[in-house]
Amino acid sequence: MGYRTAAERVADRSVVGVLTLTQSLFFASLGLCVVINHSVTASNDGISFYGVYPGTILIAVVGYASASIGLFNASIWLRAAGAPVAASASARTVAIGLPLLLLTPYNRGTFWNWSHMLIGITMALTQAVATFALVRRRRGAVTWVVALVQLVGGLIAAASLPDWSFPWLLPGETLYELGYGVAVFLWIGELGGRDGLRERLSRASA
Repeated sequence: MGYRTAAERVADRSVVGVLTLTQSLFFASLGLCVVINHSVTASNDGISFYGVYPGTILIAVVGYASASIGLFNASIWLRAAGAPVAASASARTVAIGLPLLLLTPYNRGTFWNWSHMLIGITMALTQAVATFALVRRRRGAVTWVVALVQLVGGLIAAASLPDWSFPWLLPGETLYELGYGVAVFLWIGELGGRDGLRERLSRASA
């Protein structure tokens, strides 16, 4: 990483701050949804269940909107910082896909279900590509752990999709999104946002 101007360092801290806040809101909203309804149906249908369940729709909207804003902002920063297309396009795709998931309720018929699944699969594939690109570029134990968490989550989610009486889609998706979220932070750190990231981590551990 070369010399960074004061303006660039401010931008680094800003994108890390926004991403930290929005990701925290997303996972806090998800946690609250799980507390409200942690039935087998929720576990079997995954995170999307909370976007159609009456008692959690508004909470899900807040969580999805927060994550969308943070990732869209990160995608702009990543592109400006010279990130590979895999990283910046993935963040942009997920940011756009999240509200589309809410607008395509899977329980309203075949058309909506297939539309919902197509959006979700597209998002998941771009997330996997972004993390794979990170592993190729950024060596280290942390990167491998993050990739492993995302891989395990993806395998659990994939195994839960067929009707095999394996209702673990929610835990699988949660692990997958957690791994991807950390991967975005690592991409920012790799491309120049290390100072802002270190400051946030230092404050969190203080």
